[in-house]
Amino acid sequence: MVDMYHHDAHDEYEDILAYYKRNFRNNDGSVKPIFRFVCSHPHQDHICGLNKLFDDQSIRILNFWDLNHSFEPENFEHHPTHEDDWRTYKTLSGNDSPATVIRTTREDSPRQFWNDDEDRITILSPSESLNEYAHYREDGIKRKAHEVEIDEMAYALIIRINERKVILASDGRASPCWDDIYDNCRNEIKACAVLKAGHHGQEAGFHEKAVKLMDPVLIVFSNSKDQDKENGAGNLYEKAVHNALLLKTWKHGTIVVKVPFDSREKIIYSTTK
Repeated sequence: MVDMYHHDAHDEYEDILAYYKRNFRNNDGSVKPIFRFVCSHPHQDHICGLNKLFDDQSIRILNFWDLNHSFEPENFEHHPTHEDDWRTYKTLSGNDSPATVIRTTREDSPRQFWNDDEDRITILSPSESLNEYAHYREDGIKRKAHEVEIDEMAYALIIRINERKVILASDGRASPCWDDIYDNCRNEIKACAVLKAGHHGQEAGFHEKAVKLMDPVLIVFSNSKDQDKENGAGNLYEKAVHNALLLKTWKHGTIVVKVPFDSREKIIYSTTK
């Protein structure tokens, strides 16, 4: 999910919906539907602009990936569209959703969800144990709705492009989320091409053993300059994987990474700064 309003405060950025409608069209000129919308977890910074997208009648969402959770925000003070975005989220994830709602975990069978000659998407998180952690305290008492640790059970995925892997790490912390992934998915995460760093590149999401095992060629941080200065883990990633190229959105602007289907071809990227 991308911030639908970022262009309002930054003239150099395009309107996301205008960009989508201009670049994703069928042969008859109609706008292509979004086949798979993965809501990693419904914190506001991950659903910001969902109402604006849903209100645009020319763009349909066919499949909406959601989590099986009881989280509810405590208030709607963080962003002027938060309440509208949450209301739209509840519509898309509800029984009367216009989309097909998919809730799945790592343990579900089948574990792969896009078959095209070979499996392309693998779920790393959520798992059943992370779901339980998110909803229950150590003493066994169920957390209140606004206290649910929803980011610890957020979707973390591997996207396979033939022999190469792109890992979208999501917002789970090193412990318990990446402890769980490292303990159960070592073969799956080993040797990836691109890593979208967890939790905006913050130190809380850095798991040294997992990062070393992933050994990515390219690492992308989606963060601001202040975030990077206050709690960015760039030095930790660079120390763990010496040869990886680290790109940060605040420093390099929009980052576009292309992973060719032919594994003999190099991964290429472009930036706007």
